[in-house]
Amino acid sequence: MVKILKISRGELLKRISFLLDKIKENYDAVYLTNPTNIFYLTNVSIISTERPFALIIPVNGSPIAFSPSVEKNHIEYRNSMGGGIISNFYYYFDYPGEVHPLNKVVDLIKELKIKSIALDNPLGANPIWGYKGPNLSELLKKEGINVGKVEDLINEMRLIKSEEEIELIRESGKWASRAIRVAMDLIQENKWDWEIAIDASKQVLHEMNKNFSPYLPLRESIGLIVGFRGQVGEFSSYPHALVSERAIRKGDVLGIGSGPEIGGYYSELERTLIYGKPSEKVLNYFNKMLELRKEAFDTLRPNIKASDVDKAVMEKAKKLKVEEFIRHHTGHGLGLEGHEPPFLDVGYDVILKPGMVVSIEPGIYNDYGGFRHSDTVLITKNGNELLTNFPDEDLII
Repeated sequence: MVKILKISRGELLKRISFLLDKIKENYDAVYLTNPTNIFYLTNVSIISTERPFALIIPVNGSPIAFSPSVEKNHIEYRNSMGGGIISNFYYYFDYPGEVHPLNKVVDLIKELKIKSIALDNPLGANPIWGYKGPNLSELLKKEGINVGKVEDLINEMRLIKSEEEIELIRESGKWASRAIRVAMDLIQENKWDWEIAIDASKQVLHEMNKNFSPYLPLRESIGLIVGFRGQVGEFSSYPHALVSERAIRKGDVLGIGSGPEIGGYYSELERTLIYGKPSEKVLNYFNKMLELRKEAFDTLRPNIKASDVDKAVMEKAKKLKVEEFIRHHTGHGLGLEGHEPPFLDVGYDVILKPGMVVSIEPGIYNDYGGFRHSDTVLITKNGNELLTNFPDEDLII
């Protein structure tokens, strides 16, 4: 079997044990439909479609996958490669079928003699790709089965990253830095951003494949690992641009980013680049962005509210007279998802703790372009630590 970077079986078992210890006084089992939370406990990921897919974990028993038969061979392979956490598999043919899959879920839960169960989704399935079905909570209650919630507990578990998680995120950051460096060397006038993204991603993926022998993500197909996402010139002023309508020109402000998946985890590394000689206005806003960024780093530490970081950055923006050009909060959590709690936002008062991982990315957006660096940062006992490492300045190409 191919050796891959992943969370160890031992850590996965600890997560499951912690979860069951928290719910066992009130429930006999946990029922999960959220693909990210299922992966968090099993290292298993499949392509979620309209077909219901769930993980059932009895307090006194082994994890069971409830899966469409189209995934049969794949999910068993992924389970063995990810640590073998799932012990049993229950397959149904397809959706919607002669008997709706959720009715089969009810039969399975009754067969397992489960009298009370905590769900992460009262519907019992993810309502995507045209899915329709009965409400699982209501079906179970009709059978006399007690139903509760578990989603908030798993989200809370995911807030503090373990050493294994931090190392996977750090490894992602290492390759993100390499990918941006390669892409920068390929930037030329009249090239399209997607040309550079394809060529740079291909080169770095070859390097990763050689390094990992081979590089195998656990949750996605291998694709672009670095790109501009359309943030070219005037389009750089759109924080979440999708596509540029023209090739790169001299004088353009460019937004570039990377954060390849490693063992199911992601980093975020973004830089604002300037292609050609910048105007004084462009340099002015670039440097003010760096000042906002420094304020965020100086403020970020444990035992303060997440909102305190955003408030400090906004106060600095007012002093710099750029508050009208702010379009988003200072940062967000990272890990299994590109955006997850905690959020460095004025309305998010959760206390920051060591082990949380966040982005730092205050941005300025106006007619001169979009100016935003983003880094992945670990909150430590004494402050914070960069998990991505790339220059802040001297980014004129």
